[in-house]
Amino acid sequence: MTRKRLEDHPVVVGCIDSERLLRRCAKTAPAACDWVEVRLDLTGLCGGDWIDLCAAVQRRGRPVLLTIRAGREGGAWRGREAERQSLYLKALRSVTAVDVEIQSGGLCLLAEAAHACGVRVVGSFHDFKATPSLDRLQALEARGREKGADVVKIAATVRNRQDLARLFALPALAKGPVAVLGMGPRGAVARVALPCAGSCLTYGSLGAATAPGQPTCRELSRDLKRFCG
Repeated sequence: MTRKRLEDHPVVVGCIDSERLLRRCAKTAPAACDWVEVRLDLTGLCGGDWIDLCAAVQRRGRPVLLTIRAGREGGAWRGREAERQSLYLKALRSVTAVDVEIQSGGLCLLAEAAHACGVRVVGSFHDFKATPSLDRLQALEARGREKGADVVKIAATVRNRQDLARLFALPALAKGPVAVLGMGPRGAVARVALPCAGSCLTYGSLGAATAPGQPTCRELSRDLKRFCG
């Protein structure tokens, strides 16, 4: 698969959720995605090998998006925030991008350090209960950009058609690159349709799903080719 940049919409991101899968991808690049997201909160530190494994995945031609998702937004990280920040900083020479929650107090400093290393920053927000109002979504986007995010990622649970409509409105109103995702059974259609409407990243599983309603990378790649060209 041709390596894509964020500017070559849409980019399929394959989610790595275990040490075993990370080690496998370090040996053989997954064919069904353009980038990989290493969920370090799920893989663990792999006996201290995690940075070398991320670098190996990159050498295989798959840019690495490093995520250490905090528990308050659905992740498994339970350690101190200072420790999480330290892990991100250690990885900056070995990854292409990092994902940090918009509401994290460390986003500004991490964004500054990442940009100094030529690393992209995804500022993210997750709502596992509902889809916020359009005003709230736009305010989150603005806050993410103020804090230094290159891409603002919004993932929200879709309960009805009104929720879906708000998510579809966001890419056209955004002030820069956005990744917008619908979660839950009613959000499944958005996983393919939103990239066709301007969302720059869409996420699929390489192992177990890491978000409600997440399809596999193979399913995403097939459907994007069919509907988005």
